[in-house]
Amino acid sequence: MKEIEIGGRKIPLLYTTMEMIEIQEKIGCTAFELKDEVFGIYWEDEDDPMSARMKVTSDPERLKKFGKLIMILGNAGLEENGEEPNLTDKWILRHMKPPMILNMAVAVVNEIAEGNRMESPKTESGNGPVDEGLEDEIGKKQQGS
Repeated sequence: MKEIEIGGRKIPLLYTTMEMIEIQEKIGCTAFELKDEVFGIYWEDEDDPMSARMKVTSDPERLKKFGKLIMILGNAGLEENGEEPNLTDKWILRHMKPPMILNMAVAVVNEIAEGNRMESPKTESGNGPVDEGLEDEIGKKQQGS
């Protein structure tokens, strides 16, 4: 879980399927559309993945959506940690210092990327998923031969 600090308050961020639904309901886009709708991510050089830039600060509507996004992920993180999920987008925008917006945007993008990462099934030697039942059967057959 990533953590950001706004207004002297540490806010853990959590992104799961529940937050994906809330993003669709409250922001009006899918999590995959956030790169355009909220962050305004673009590449200065299409061939260079390191040339990614964000335009989150250049549009008041994007900033409002960003406040809602932090509220959604922050309240989920607070609740997961047993704390009161009492963030509002207005409080977040009121207490977020403009120079920190891009750093917070990177933290939010990273939390969403982490939440979208598939949990790795058990693998043997990094060769992909292992069916433990099948492995047991193969082991029994090899012992019997």
